[in-house]
Amino acid sequence: MAAINIIQRISCFSSAAAALLVGYSFRQASGSHSFFNMGKGSSAFTAAASSSSCNSNSDEDLPSMIVFDLDDCLWTPEMHELSGMPSIPVEGPLDPSDNNSQLGTVGMKVPSRRRGNKKGFDWGGYAHDGEEVVELYPGARLVLRELAMNPRYAGVKIAVASSSLEPSYSRACINGIEIVDGVTMIDMISYSQIGREGQLTSRKTSHFKLIHEQSGIPYDEMLFFDDCNWGDHVGDLESAFGVAGIRTPHGLQLDEFRHGLEKYKKRRK
Repeated sequence: MAAINIIQRISCFSSAAAALLVGYSFRQASGSHSFFNMGKGSSAFTAAASSSSCNSNSDEDLPSMIVFDLDDCLWTPEMHELSGMPSIPVEGPLDPSDNNSQLGTVGMKVPSRRRGNKKGFDWGGYAHDGEEVVELYPGARLVLRELAMNPRYAGVKIAVASSSLEPSYSRACINGIEIVDGVTMIDMISYSQIGREGQLTSRKTSHFKLIHEQSGIPYDEMLFFDDCNWGDHVGDLESAFGVAGIRTPHGLQLDEFRHGLEKYKKRRK
Protein backbone atom coordinates (compact mmCIF):
# COMPACT_ATOMS: atom_id res chain seq x y z
CA MET A 1 0.00 0.00 0.00
CA ALA A 2 1.40 3.37 -0.99
CA ALA A 3 2.63 5.68 1.75
CA ILE A 4 1.54 9.30 2.02
CA ASN A 5 4.54 11.50 2.74
CA ILE A 6 3.75 14.85 4.31
CA ILE A 7 6.87 17.00 4.11
CA GLN A 8 7.29 20.11 6.20
CA ARG A 9 10.67 21.64 6.89
CA ILE A 10 12.44 23.00 9.92
CA SER A 11 15.65 24.95 9.78
CA CYS A 12 17.34 25.69 13.10
CA PHE A 13 19.53 28.77 13.09
CA SER A 14 21.41 29.75 16.27
CA SER A 15 21.25 33.42 15.31
CA ALA A 16 17.50 33.47 14.77
CA ALA A 17 16.56 30.62 17.13
CA ALA A 18 13.54 30.06 14.93
CA ALA A 19 11.84 27.00 13.53
CA LEU A 20 10.68 27.49 9.94
CA LEU A 21 9.57 24.11 8.69
CA VAL A 22 9.20 20.57 10.04
CA GLY A 23 9.93 17.39 8.11
CA TYR A 24 8.26 14.14 8.84
CA SER A 25 7.03 11.09 7.00
CA PHE A 26 3.60 9.60 7.68
CA ARG A 27 2.79 6.10 6.55
CA GLN A 28 -0.97 5.76 6.25
CA ALA A 29 -0.93 1.99 6.08
CA SER A 30 0.80 1.43 9.41
CA GLY A 31 -0.20 4.62 11.16
CA SER A 32 3.41 5.11 12.27
CA HIS A 33 5.43 8.30 12.13
CA SER A 34 9.11 8.94 11.52
CA PHE A 35 10.69 12.32 12.01
CA PHE A 36 13.74 13.88 10.42
CA ASN A 37 15.28 17.33 10.18
CA MET A 38 15.25 18.83 6.69
CA GLY A 39 17.40 21.82 7.52
CA LYS A 40 20.99 22.42 8.48
CA GLY A 41 21.87 22.52 12.16
CA SER A 42 20.80 19.18 13.58
CA SER A 43 20.54 15.62 12.40
CA ALA A 44 16.94 15.00 13.44
CA PHE A 45 13.95 16.95 14.75
CA THR A 46 10.41 16.38 15.93
CA ALA A 47 7.39 18.59 15.50
CA ALA A 48 7.19 19.04 19.27
CA ALA A 49 10.78 20.25 19.65
CA SER A 50 11.33 23.86 20.62
CA SER A 51 13.70 26.19 18.79
CA SER A 52 16.12 26.13 21.74
CA SER A 53 16.58 22.37 21.44
CA CYS A 54 17.82 22.86 17.87
CA ASN A 55 20.86 24.70 19.12
CA SER A 56 22.00 22.42 21.91
CA ASN A 57 22.25 18.75 22.73
CA SER A 58 20.35 17.90 25.92
CA ASP A 59 21.58 14.27 25.99
CA GLU A 60 24.93 14.40 27.78
CA ASP A 61 25.76 10.86 26.65
CA LEU A 62 25.85 12.06 23.04
CA PRO A 63 28.51 14.22 21.40
CA SER A 64 27.53 17.76 20.48
CA MET A 65 28.97 17.11 17.03
CA ILE A 66 29.75 14.04 14.94
CA VAL A 67 32.34 14.57 12.22
CA PHE A 68 32.78 12.19 9.30
CA ASP A 69 35.55 11.71 6.79
CA LEU A 70 34.21 11.06 3.27
CA ASP A 71 36.47 8.97 1.00
CA ASP A 72 36.70 5.33 2.14
CA CYS A 73 34.73 6.18 5.29
CA LEU A 74 31.25 7.17 4.13
CA TRP A 75 31.58 6.32 0.45
CA THR A 76 33.63 4.60 -2.21
CA PRO A 77 35.58 5.08 -4.46
CA GLU A 78 37.86 7.95 -3.51
CA MET A 79 37.38 11.13 -5.52
CA HIS A 80 40.88 11.15 -7.02
CA GLU A 81 40.18 7.75 -8.58
CA LEU A 82 37.36 9.11 -10.72
CA SER A 83 37.89 10.14 -14.34
CA GLY A 84 35.50 13.08 -14.07
CA MET A 85 32.74 14.84 -12.17
CA PRO A 86 30.09 12.46 -10.73
CA SER A 87 27.05 14.34 -12.00
CA ILE A 88 24.42 11.74 -12.92
CA PRO A 89 22.04 10.55 -10.16
CA VAL A 90 21.70 6.79 -9.75
CA GLU A 91 18.43 5.49 -8.31
CA GLY A 92 18.01 2.64 -5.84
CA PRO A 93 16.41 1.67 -2.50
CA LEU A 94 17.25 4.24 0.16
CA ASP A 95 17.25 1.58 2.91
CA PRO A 96 20.08 -0.89 2.19
CA SER A 97 18.39 -3.50 4.39
CA ASP A 98 15.13 -3.40 2.39
CA ASN A 99 15.16 -3.71 -1.40
CA ASN A 100 11.49 -2.72 -1.44
CA SER A 101 12.08 0.56 0.39
CA GLN A 102 11.52 4.05 -1.03
CA LEU A 103 13.61 4.73 -4.13
CA GLY A 104 15.92 7.71 -4.28
CA THR A 105 19.36 8.87 -5.36
CA VAL A 106 21.78 6.37 -3.83
CA GLY A 107 24.80 7.26 -5.93
CA MET A 108 26.35 9.72 -8.35
CA LYS A 109 27.78 8.52 -11.65
CA VAL A 110 30.53 9.90 -13.87
CA PRO A 111 29.14 10.48 -17.40
CA SER A 112 32.13 8.90 -19.18
CA ARG A 113 33.18 5.26 -18.90
CA ARG A 114 36.61 3.77 -18.49
CA ARG A 115 37.35 0.93 -20.86
CA GLY A 116 40.24 -1.32 -21.69
CA ASN A 117 41.61 -1.52 -18.15
CA LYS A 118 42.28 -5.04 -16.95
CA LYS A 119 41.55 -4.06 -13.34
CA GLY A 120 38.07 -2.89 -14.26
CA PHE A 121 36.23 0.15 -12.97
CA ASP A 122 32.81 -1.23 -12.10
CA TRP A 123 32.63 0.62 -8.81
CA GLY A 124 29.50 0.29 -6.72
CA GLY A 125 26.60 -2.12 -6.76
CA TYR A 126 24.85 -0.07 -9.44
CA ALA A 127 27.87 0.18 -11.77
CA HIS A 128 28.43 -2.02 -14.80
CA ASP A 129 30.32 -2.07 -18.08
CA GLY A 130 33.06 0.29 -16.93
CA GLU A 131 30.83 2.76 -15.09
CA GLU A 132 32.07 4.83 -12.15
CA VAL A 133 29.45 5.26 -9.43
CA VAL A 134 30.07 6.84 -6.03
CA GLU A 135 27.95 5.13 -3.38
CA LEU A 136 27.73 5.15 0.40
CA TYR A 137 28.89 2.04 2.19
CA PRO A 138 25.79 0.14 3.42
CA GLY A 139 26.83 0.66 7.02
CA ALA A 140 27.39 4.37 6.47
CA ARG A 141 23.96 4.70 4.88
CA LEU A 142 22.37 2.96 7.85
CA VAL A 143 24.20 5.29 10.25
CA LEU A 144 23.13 8.42 8.38
CA ARG A 145 19.54 7.19 8.23
CA GLU A 146 19.64 6.61 11.98
CA LEU A 147 20.90 10.16 12.52
CA ALA A 148 18.25 11.55 10.20
CA MET A 149 15.25 9.66 11.53
CA ASN A 150 15.84 9.05 15.25
CA PRO A 151 14.70 12.03 17.39
CA ARG A 152 17.36 11.15 19.96
CA TYR A 153 19.94 12.85 17.72
CA ALA A 154 17.95 16.07 17.27
CA GLY A 155 20.58 18.19 19.00
CA VAL A 156 23.65 16.57 17.42
CA LYS A 157 25.41 18.63 14.75
CA ILE A 158 26.83 16.82 11.72
CA ALA A 159 30.05 17.89 10.01
CA VAL A 160 32.44 16.51 7.41
CA ALA A 161 36.23 16.83 7.34
CA SER A 162 37.87 15.55 4.19
CA SER A 163 41.28 16.09 2.61
CA SER A 164 39.84 15.18 -0.80
CA LEU A 165 42.01 15.93 -3.81
CA GLU A 166 38.84 16.76 -5.77
CA PRO A 167 36.64 18.89 -3.48
CA SER A 168 34.18 19.75 -6.25
CA TYR A 169 33.54 16.04 -6.84
CA SER A 170 32.92 15.56 -3.12
CA ARG A 171 30.43 18.44 -3.03
CA ALA A 172 28.60 17.06 -6.05
CA CYS A 173 28.08 13.78 -4.18
CA ILE A 174 27.03 15.52 -0.96
CA ASN A 175 24.50 17.61 -2.85
CA GLY A 176 23.09 14.69 -4.82
CA ILE A 177 23.03 11.57 -2.61
CA GLU A 178 19.81 11.11 -0.63
CA ILE A 179 19.60 9.59 2.84
CA VAL A 180 15.83 9.50 3.23
CA ASP A 181 13.23 10.60 0.71
CA GLY A 182 13.88 14.22 -0.22
CA VAL A 183 16.80 14.64 2.21
CA THR A 184 20.31 14.75 0.74
CA MET A 185 23.56 14.66 2.66
CA ILE A 186 23.95 18.43 2.44
CA ASP A 187 20.62 18.87 4.24
CA MET A 188 22.07 17.08 7.26
CA ILE A 189 25.48 18.74 7.33
CA SER A 190 26.03 21.86 9.42
CA TYR A 191 29.77 22.33 8.82
CA SER A 192 31.87 21.19 5.90
CA GLN A 193 35.63 21.46 5.40
CA ILE A 194 36.78 19.65 2.26
CA GLY A 195 40.13 19.75 0.47
CA ARG A 196 43.73 20.58 1.25
CA GLU A 197 44.19 24.12 -0.09
CA GLY A 198 44.16 27.54 1.55
CA GLN A 199 43.84 27.04 5.31
CA LEU A 200 43.34 23.30 4.81
CA THR A 201 46.19 20.81 4.63
CA SER A 202 46.50 17.04 4.42
CA ARG A 203 46.29 16.97 8.24
CA LYS A 204 42.73 16.91 9.56
CA THR A 205 43.79 19.18 12.43
CA SER A 206 43.43 22.07 9.97
CA HIS A 207 39.87 21.02 9.14
CA PHE A 208 38.91 20.61 12.78
CA LYS A 209 40.37 23.97 13.74
CA LEU A 210 38.03 25.70 11.29
CA ILE A 211 35.04 23.57 12.30
CA HIS A 212 35.73 24.40 15.95
CA GLU A 213 36.03 28.13 15.21
CA GLN A 214 32.85 28.18 13.14
CA SER A 215 30.72 26.10 15.49
CA GLY A 216 32.08 27.09 18.88
CA ILE A 217 31.79 23.44 19.94
CA PRO A 218 34.65 22.25 22.19
CA TYR A 219 36.90 19.54 20.79
CA ASP A 220 36.08 17.21 23.68
CA GLU A 221 32.40 17.30 22.66
CA MET A 222 33.16 15.95 19.17
CA LEU A 223 33.23 12.40 17.84
CA PHE A 224 35.17 11.62 14.65
CA PHE A 225 35.08 8.72 12.18
CA ASP A 226 37.87 8.24 9.61
CA ASP A 227 39.17 5.29 7.60
CA CYS A 228 42.80 6.21 8.47
CA ASN A 229 44.07 4.16 5.54
CA TRP A 230 46.43 6.94 4.42
CA GLY A 231 47.37 8.26 7.84
CA ASP A 232 46.19 8.02 11.43
CA HIS A 233 43.98 11.11 11.53
CA VAL A 234 42.08 9.73 14.52
CA GLY A 235 45.29 9.40 16.55
CA ASP A 236 46.53 12.79 15.36
CA LEU A 237 43.35 14.58 16.44
CA GLU A 238 43.19 12.78 19.75
CA SER A 239 46.78 13.80 20.49
CA ALA A 240 46.41 17.39 19.26
CA PHE A 241 42.92 18.33 20.42
CA GLY A 242 41.54 15.48 22.52
CA VAL A 243 38.90 14.52 19.95
CA ALA A 244 37.40 11.05 20.46
CA GLY A 245 37.63 9.02 17.28
CA ILE A 246 37.05 5.64 15.68
CA ARG A 247 38.98 4.16 12.76
CA THR A 248 36.86 2.69 9.93
CA PRO A 249 39.38 0.97 7.62
CA HIS A 250 36.70 -0.86 5.61
CA GLY A 251 34.12 1.87 5.46
CA LEU A 252 31.87 2.93 8.33
CA GLN A 253 29.94 0.04 9.89
CA LEU A 254 26.93 0.31 12.18
CA ASP A 255 28.77 -1.43 15.04
CA GLU A 256 31.68 1.00 14.67
CA PHE A 257 29.25 3.90 15.02
CA ARG A 258 27.81 2.40 18.20
CA HIS A 259 31.32 1.72 19.51
CA GLY A 260 32.14 5.38 18.90
CA LEU A 261 29.14 6.52 20.92
CA GLU A 262 30.17 4.23 23.77
CA LYS A 263 33.77 5.48 23.64
CA TYR A 264 32.58 9.08 23.79
CA LYS A 265 30.22 8.32 26.68
CA LYS A 266 32.97 6.66 28.73
CA ARG A 267 35.40 9.53 28.13
CA ARG A 268 32.84 12.08 29.31
CA LYS A 269 32.28 10.37 32.66
